[in-house]
Amino acid sequence: MRDYISKLCAVPLVLALLAIAACSGSTVVTLTATPSSDPFVTYRVGLVSIQLQTSSGKPSTVIFPAETTVDFTKVTDLSEVLGAPTVPKGTYAGAVITLDYSTAQIIYDDGSLDGVALTAVDSSGKALGLARVTVTLDPADPLRSAAKQAYRLSLGLNLAASNLINLSNDTVTITPLIAASMQPIDSKQVRLNGPLQGANSSFLATGVMPFNSATAALGNLSIEPSDTTTYEINGFVSTGAAGQSQLAALPSDTVVTVFGTLTASSSAAIIDTTTATDTTTTDTTTTTPVVTTPTTSTTATVTFTASQVLVDGGVQGVGLAQLSGTVSARSGNTLGVEDATLIQNGTPTLVPGTTIVNVGPSTLVTFFGQGVEDAISTQQISVGSVIDAFGTASNTSTGQVLLDASAGRVRLDLTSALGLVTVQGSNTLTLDLTALGGRAISAFDFTGSGADPTQYGVAFGSGSTPDLSNSTVGAPVIVSGFANAFASASPNFTASTLLDPTTINAELVIDWSGGTAAPFSSFDSSSIVLDPATSNFGQRHQIQIGSQLVNLVGLASNATITPATSSTAVFSIGHASSSTVENFETYPAFITQLQTELNGTTLATGMTAIGQYTASTFAFSATGISIFLNN
Repeated sequence: MRDYISKLCAVPLVLALLAIAACSGSTVVTLTATPSSDPFVTYRVGLVSIQLQTSSGKPSTVIFPAETTVDFTKVTDLSEVLGAPTVPKGTYAGAVITLDYSTAQIIYDDGSLDGVALTAVDSSGKALGLARVTVTLDPADPLRSAAKQAYRLSLGLNLAASNLINLSNDTVTITPLIAASMQPIDSKQVRLNGPLQGANSSFLATGVMPFNSATAALGNLSIEPSDTTTYEINGFVSTGAAGQSQLAALPSDTVVTVFGTLTASSSAAIIDTTTATDTTTTDTTTTTPVVTTPTTSTTATVTFTASQVLVDGGVQGVGLAQLSGTVSARSGNTLGVEDATLIQNGTPTLVPGTTIVNVGPSTLVTFFGQGVEDAISTQQISVGSVIDAFGTASNTSTGQVLLDASAGRVRLDLTSALGLVTVQGSNTLTLDLTALGGRAISAFDFTGSGADPTQYGVAFGSGSTPDLSNSTVGAPVIVSGFANAFASASPNFTASTLLDPTTINAELVIDWSGGTAAPFSSFDSSSIVLDPATSNFGQRHQIQIGSQLVNLVGLASNATITPATSSTAVFSIGHASSSTVENFETYPAFITQLQTELNGTTLATGMTAIGQYTASTFAFSATGISIFLNN
């Protein structure tokens, strides 16, 4: 297959990700979400279509052919590949994105066991159906599709900017704000799900079925694994060549999930030179100097480096259902999982409330990314564990879903724990937890687990020596790893990564009641200065750093926002009435446009920013800024 593609398209394969039908330009489209300081248990809406627009505003390539349900809470920590369609040669200014909220399932995490179900409404308070958003790319960096080239288009739904919650009537007012860029808008891991199209000792190719959709999207992708790529194939784990051989033995169209990184790059090369001479013969022969005109060609590629490959179907998965969620309680071999996602017969559905999962001595347990065969006891499944359980699904007499995995298997996925430091050890931390596995801590029952959420012990894995100098008592931290075995003494969690106040992505959120024509004390090409004293702030006016909230009202000095030096920065101006979003890859271009649009009559209604906040200097270094205007 590789040789065929290489000859057909006459470009080097190397590590490049290629569309299988790749004799036209192709674009790998990814979708992510920026998390909100208003936490959601689930945010499931229909993604109806994404259609590119030419520079003249005409509709063009459709990214995927059928509506797909997306739970945007599942893509706050990763980006999902939506497709890799062939894009005709030309320049594209942006895209039209259509979302369907008519059957949305949006649950707000208020700390209760089941959360609060919210009704999606528009700005007038009416039930929301279809919402169409036109997003434009930075005018300096549109999508310029050329034959035999591959590009990446990054999209991101800003959950904080797009949603305003009213718990007094259990509604959420929706005004979608979507960032778009030809550059990555974050450094998140990328997930690709799709049917296996081919594999050998050095590569694999898949189709694209985003979010476990039953309908394939456009395009097939070639992915380069490495010697450190880990594999889990129906519960059996391996690394490198051994896993690749097992993958190559699977039937075609086996659904494969790949995690890794996408890298977009372009390079220019001299492909030809033209030499000109002018020789005149007379009594004296004169030859003019040689003129050399180089001709260059630009090659654009997108590289997918695979870190983990999962296969949850195949012969050993026939007839099994998959249930994913966070364990909220455990009694013996019975697990309680709240607001789980159930995949049965290829269709994912949300199961509100508590789902019961039974495990037993024969349950096969694995760690995500494990790579080496090792017997793991079911005791490793504890309160706070994020799991994928495989077994037989049925309904209890009370209508609850029951998944029997006693003869099946459970995969332990990475879990995040958020809290404030109460004790700092030499290579350990003790936390007062606020959230675990994406849920508020009050939703968990730790009875029998051996853990106390107010004194939650965190140790760091072998070979991990994190810098704890900023993880002082009272500081917010986020750790990622795995909960330790059920009924074991502290430490309760083994972490592989640590984020502290200097590395946590802080989120600034502001609403202006009724809108304001002068939202800032000042804003120019160097910074934005907030002024709470003169701003008509609405219900949100804060900076969230993990478990810590900073109220912008009452600070000793006005907070100042400056652009961070980042290759993933994106700055957006949303327009509520016209449902359009302008996107810029540089802060000066964003500010220039914003200064033009804030003309004294247009009102700013909301703002968000992502970056790092330094409390001692009231300085916010932003990798992304979005502002909503009322026009």
